[in-house]
Amino acid sequence: MRRALAVAALVLAGCPGPRRPEAAKAAEPFAITNPELRAQYVAELRSEILANYERDDPPELATSMLLPRVDAQGIPHPIGPVRVGVGPGDVLVADQLEKPPSRWPLDVPPQSDPRLPALTEARSKRLEIYLSQDGLSAWAFDEISWRVHLKDCPRTAAIPLRMTALYARTGDRWVLAFEHLSYARPPAPMRSDELAPRQFRSEVITKDLVDDLSRVVSPILYRKLDQIPKVIGTGGEVLLLGPDVTSEWHGADVLGAALAPGNMTLEDRLVGAIGPTLDAATIAYWVGNVTADLPSRGKARLRASFVFERRRRVTVEPGKAPRPLKGVERGVKNLRQDPEQTSCIVNDTNCDWVLVQGHVSAPISDRDLANTVFGTALISEKPLQIACDDGSRPAPR
Repeated sequence: MRRALAVAALVLAGCPGPRRPEAAKAAEPFAITNPELRAQYVAELRSEILANYERDDPPELATSMLLPRVDAQGIPHPIGPVRVGVGPGDVLVADQLEKPPSRWPLDVPPQSDPRLPALTEARSKRLEIYLSQDGLSAWAFDEISWRVHLKDCPRTAAIPLRMTALYARTGDRWVLAFEHLSYARPPAPMRSDELAPRQFRSEVITKDLVDDLSRVVSPILYRKLDQIPKVIGTGGEVLLLGPDVTSEWHGADVLGAALAPGNMTLEDRLVGAIGPTLDAATIAYWVGNVTADLPSRGKARLRASFVFERRRRVTVEPGKAPRPLKGVERGVKNLRQDPEQTSCIVNDTNCDWVLVQGHVSAPISDRDLANTVFGTALISEKPLQIACDDGSRPAPR
């Protein structure tokens, strides 16, 4: 009996136990530096954005490049994608985008005959796309003419819109991190009959990242002009948009930008990052609601989105070209030694977050938008009906 037990023990000892899941290996950091490949990436994203204007499809929800927050139990909570629209209620996050409504404003009746021309069309007027230094992300800006064609009237209604967006490169495709669409108008205190911007649950990857990004965006929100040069890029890829139609700054002009007449306070927020891992991420984004103090007028509720990139600080001596900082050359094999061209995903020596794109907007309801655009010609905003010059009442065709 003892011999049998001993043999059984040896057999059990030789059998492997239940296999434990292996820890996921962190992706090796890399950067896309080939100029031709970078140009190809930009061209592919341009085609994707323009095609999506026509299709108006929902974004892809799952990608490993959009890093989620992981709670104490190890459960991931998605930060994106996010779609912010023109109206007060037009903000959709993560799973809410599985079957989203149209991104375009106003309630236009559907085309009854598919053989007829489309009821609406979106024309790109100024699509600009900028690839991140590591080539894994890209941010975009466009001025869009959204047009509604009217039946039985020789008339087309055109509504100017502004769009900013952030995309992540995953595999052989681009995936949306967030999109922010707005109609430019001056910020104003909320009326009693006006809907407030929809609130949403704040989600952030880490508090440390929130603190870092807050220090970057604070001088912009509080108009500390002397500190802005330290926290914002000044290249041609940098853009700031305020609520008003005249509030637009590109390149070095962002140093004098004033996004709103008064100081702004960040409220609900979604703070995420793009990269193979959080430590290797060089792009972060912030989407949320903002309260602006309008001098002598009260408070305005606004929407805001920001894109940040980790870039290397460069020392410049008077009369000399920028020189690499100590330690930059280590670990950058096969990359240019210019510190501005060396991605922080490869070597993070002396890297800081800087703001590269900001968009603040004042939401507007369909009713107010239709009244603003069509004036006395408006018959109904739900569904949209516009009077012809002769006073007749055609519906959109």
